[in-house]
Amino acid sequence: MTAQHCCRIGRENTMDPQTAWTELLDAYTECNWDRAEELATALIGWLDRDGFPPQTVQRPNLGPHFNRHVARSVSLFVLDRLKEVRHSP
Repeated sequence: MTAQHCCRIGRENTMDPQTAWTELLDAYTECNWDRAEELATALIGWLDRDGFPPQTVQRPNLGPHFNRHVARSVSLFVLDRLKEVRHSP
């Protein structure tokens, strides 16, 4: 699935943050850095526009604020890691 499937740009910005989250984790574990960058950037943008967060862990009682911070922190970590990978010899 491409970012176009989890994001539609138009009058309404919509996204499936759960799909983006799952695919971000997959891309990171597969070292698919271009895809990870695309998804991390899209997810951060979604969260910054007050979109609802994905369920980041299997404990629903933690709530949306927890999930928002985890998703944002992991997305930023992936982008930082990407810089390290791209600048390593």
